[in-house]
Amino acid sequence: GTTTRLAPLPTELTRCEDEPSAPDIPAIDWSSIDAARATVGLRDRLTLDFILALRSAGADCRANVAGAAAWNARVSVGN
Repeated sequence: GTTTRLAPLPTELTRCEDEPSAPDIPAIDWSSIDAARATVGLRDRLTLDFILALRSAGADCRANVAGAAAWNARVSVGN
């Protein structure tokens, strides 16, 4: 009979991007409204960057899982 040998999954489909570290959020300086406003703006930017990086890592992982599923679907058709 014929022997079918399966190829391993591509390495890039077996990993997910690392989850980003939470940002170091500075305490609000309440010495003046301007100081507080500047700190709040910085906190907002740090939080937004973290959220975007977290979403990117999740999207990377979902794409890898979808790629692995597509590969497995192609392999199972041949078996």
